[in-house]
Amino acid sequence: MSRQQDSEEWENKLKGKTLLLDDTETTLGAEEVFWARDLPAGHRILPPGSIQTRDYRPDRLNVFVTEDYKVERAYFA
Repeated sequence: MSRQQDSEEWENKLKGKTLLLDDTETTLGAEEVFWARDLPAGHRILPPGSIQTRDYRPDRLNVFVTEDYKVERAYFA
C-alpha cells in the first residue's frame, strides 16, 4: 500500500472523530472517538496554532485537530 493510500485510510478512519488522550473520560460513543494510543508510532497531534517542524518524515502521521480535539485531517509527511 502506498503512503497516499495509507494517508487516505487514516484520514477516513479519523476525520470528524474526537481524539482522546490516555485516561480521558468521555460520554461520546465508541463510533465518535479514537484513542491516541492507537495511532501508529511516530505520529504527532497538531492542535490549532501549534508549532511544527517542516522536516519530511514519510512514516510520521500528522493529525490536525480542533481546539476540542476533533480530527480535521490526517496524512503522512
